[in-house]
Amino acid sequence: MLHALVALITAAAAPQSGASPAAAELRTIGVAISDDKGRPIPGLTLQEVALLENGVARDVAELTPDDRPLTLAVLVDSSEAVGSAYRLNVVEAVLRFLASLPPGTRYTVWTTGDRPTKVVELTDERGAAAKALKRTYPTGGSTMLDALVEAARELRQQEGQRTAVVAVAGSGIEFSNRPRERVVDEARGGGTRFMAVQFEEAAGPLESRQNYDYVFSELARKTGGLREIVLSSMGIESALKKVASDLTAQYRLRYATLPELKERKLEVQVARPGARVRVVETPH
Repeated sequence: MLHALVALITAAAAPQSGASPAAAELRTIGVAISDDKGRPIPGLTLQEVALLENGVARDVAELTPDDRPLTLAVLVDSSEAVGSAYRLNVVEAVLRFLASLPPGTRYTVWTTGDRPTKVVELTDERGAAAKALKRTYPTGGSTMLDALVEAARELRQQEGQRTAVVAVAGSGIEFSNRPRERVVDEARGGGTRFMAVQFEEAAGPLESRQNYDYVFSELARKTGGLREIVLSSMGIESALKKVASDLTAQYRLRYATLPELKERKLEVQVARPGARVRVVETPH
C-alpha cells in the first residue's frame, strides 16, 4: 500500500493554438521526500515511486538524489525590535541550522537592521557565521524585504546549483523601500527557493505584519519553498530543522508526459510507511 502525503502543483505550459498532439517527452521535477519525523529517506528506487499527472499514471524514467551543489543566502533579522531574542535564541538557532547542512554547502549571511548588510561573503566555512553574527548588535528598523531582493539577485549568478534564500524574521516594524508586490516580482527567478521562519515577538504595526505575511507566503508558494511561523524565538531552531530537512531530502524525478498539456497537477506517492512528499520544483 502506498503511503504518502499528496504533493500538488500546477504548472503552466504554452502550446500553440490548434497544435496536434505530440509524442511523449521527458520532464524533470524536484521532490522532497522525508519520513514522518522530517528526516531524509535515502536509497529510494524507481519501484517505490508512482506519479499521477492530472489523474493519469505516468512512467517514471529516473529517480536520483539531487546532489547539485547547494548555495544559500541566510537573512537574519537584526533590527532593534528583536532585542534580547537575537542573542538568546536567534543566533544559536541559525548556527545549528548551518551546521546541519550537507558538506560543501556554501552560504552568505545578511543582517537586516537599518539596511541590508552582507556580513559573511560566500564561503563553506561554518565558523565564519558565528564570528559575524555574534559581533552584530540589534539596531534600527528591519529591511528584511529589501534584503530578500538583494540576496536573490546574487544567487542568480550560481548557475547549475541549487539555491535558496532562508529568512529568519521577527514581526517588528519594516522599513524596506520596495512595495510588497515589487519585492515578490524582483526576488523570484533563477530557480531559487524561498524559506522563511517568522517568530511572533516584537510585534510591529499591522501594515508591517501584512507585508511580511504576503511576501513570505507568496515567495514560498511560487518557488516550492517553506514558510514556518512560531510563537516565540524559542521555536526558531525547531522550524529551521524542517527547513534543513527539506533542503537535504531532495530527489530529481524524470517522467514521461505530453508536451501539449496546459496544466500539470502532480501527485507523487512513495511506498514507504509515513513517507512525506512535496514537489519543490516545477516540471521542465
